[in-house]
Amino acid sequence: MSQTEILAILKELGGEATTKEIKKRAKEKFPDCTLHIYVKNRLLKLKKWGYVEEILLDKDSLWKII
Repeated sequence: MSQTEILAILKELGGEATTKEIKKRAKEKFPDCTLHIYVKNRLLKLKKWGYVEEILLDKDSLWKII
């Protein structure tokens, strides 16, 4: 699962979502792939490159497209 696909999922979810919501949607969209496990890794790379921002919550992170 590429960063582009993760970004597209985030856009589908209205431009902001928690890590759990993104993982759930990735699993629904790509049921035959186990790569939904790497969602957090892909989000961190998107953050590093300036595409998304992370807002820390109690037990999860909220991700927003910049």
